[in-house]
Amino acid sequence: MAKQSEGTDNAPDRGRCGGVEEGEAHMEERMMDVIVEIYNHMDDSDKDAFTLEDAEDMVEDQIRMDKEAGREPLAYDPQFFYDTIVELMEQDAE
Repeated sequence: MAKQSEGTDNAPDRGRCGGVEEGEAHMEERMMDVIVEIYNHMDDSDKDAFTLEDAEDMVEDQIRMDKEAGREPLAYDPQFFYDTIVELMEQDAE
């Protein structure tokens, strides 16, 4: 059985054959990095008032920043941002 990449202990092993699956794994990893970076800059009042609308604004901002940096924006999903940030808040509360 192939080893999983470091930092993706909960992610399924996508192998190392390249192609679309590896590209998708890289995009998911980059998206998670973006979400964690945003979360780490949120203060308690941001977290307490966090809504799906805030996640939509984050996605718009991230797309703009990617374009300004000359990067192709990922297919950011506001619902995924929202769900992930809520999950991170729940983990921090434990």
